[in-house]
Amino acid sequence: MYYQDVTVWTVIKRFLLGWLAAGAVLVLISCVRYRQCIAAAIANNTWAWINAVMPIGIVIIMLWVLIRSFLR
Repeated sequence: MYYQDVTVWTVIKRFLLGWLAAGAVLVLISCVRYRQCIAAAIANNTWAWINAVMPIGIVIIMLWVLIRSFLR
């Protein structure tokens, strides 16, 4: 059995992976515990997001079609 060299990068990597794992566990616990609240918030805000994003999408498509028609 041999030992690996401990570098600053391995310490930083282990630190970040530990915090990432702890955050993932907390997210899973909160999703299980508050799933009704999360589902209600997503259901209530879905149409608001669609209504906010749709005009932007239409303008982008319109500009794309105009630019293509000018370059022909």
